[in-house]
Amino acid sequence: MSEMPKPAFMKKNLDELGIGTYHNIAFIHPDTPIIKALNIFVERRISALPVVDESGKVVDIYSKFDVINLAAEKTYNNLDITVTQALQHRSQYFEGVVKCSMLETLETIVDRIVKAEV
Repeated sequence: MSEMPKPAFMKKNLDELGIGTYHNIAFIHPDTPIIKALNIFVERRISALPVVDESGKVVDIYSKFDVINLAAEKTYNNLDITVTQALQHRSQYFEGVVKCSMLETLETIVDRIVKAEV
């Protein structure tokens, strides 16, 4: 079976397409209280926050899906717990943060997301 034709823009990289945020990125630390993360979600109108360690390395991601998970498990009664504590409730199938570079093509990134089942 042959591959379906792909639009030309799939061969362009993120920089060429003007996709992505590269400045003034909101982030949190592992010891950030959940309530602060929730406030950032609302204030910045975003759905996920990179969790960054003291050296500036992305070590995890905290998303609105994680908040929904807390609600589903009824473990949201203490919003002062840290992001690290809250992420302990995440499914054991989480395999880490999927990253991309602004110089990668959209096709490469979409393939990576599909393979990671994000």
